[in-house]
Amino acid sequence: MLEAVGVAHVVTVDLHTPQMEGFFHVPVDTLTAVPALCRALRGRLPPDVVVVSPDAGRVQLAMHYAHCLGAPVGVLHKRRDDGTHPAVTHAVGDVGDRACLIVDDMISTGGTIAAGARPEITVAATHGLLLPGARARLEHPAVREVMITDSVAPAGPAWPGLRAVSIAPLIAGALQRFLANGSLGDLY
Repeated sequence: MLEAVGVAHVVTVDLHTPQMEGFFHVPVDTLTAVPALCRALRGRLPPDVVVVSPDAGRVQLAMHYAHCLGAPVGVLHKRRDDGTHPAVTHAVGDVGDRACLIVDDMISTGGTIAAGARPEITVAATHGLLLPGARARLEHPAVREVMITDSVAPAGPAWPGLRAVSIAPLIAGALQRFLANGSLGDLY
């Protein structure tokens, strides 16, 4: 539909599935909010934090956060009984008795909780969809903060444990580069 109305170039931020780029016949650039979120997280995380991928599909994302923050990585393995209720079966990596930063591209239901971590969990995601019921799950006593970007307006009122980070500078930088026919490469 975007191409049908004349869109000649698509710019995204942290696609849920990178294969989506292949659906377009026009150039696609994918930006990432990870550096902006890492800047906001620095100084807010305990020194022994471990970055946790909520599943095998987000390991590369977790590695990006871990590199930015100088932290180790863990991976949760889970099974989904249905689309909204994942069950963590085990964790790979040293998450036992450590503070965890669970990272993802989006939070829709807030159904993933770290297995074996001490009750000091921070959750970070680019897109805070926060569907009905997500707030209740994310206000779990073990979750000390949820950090999202402003890529999606929250559906309901904010709460004390929710913090939004602006990606306006990232988008503005991309627009400036487009206007100057520049590269988006170093915006990542």
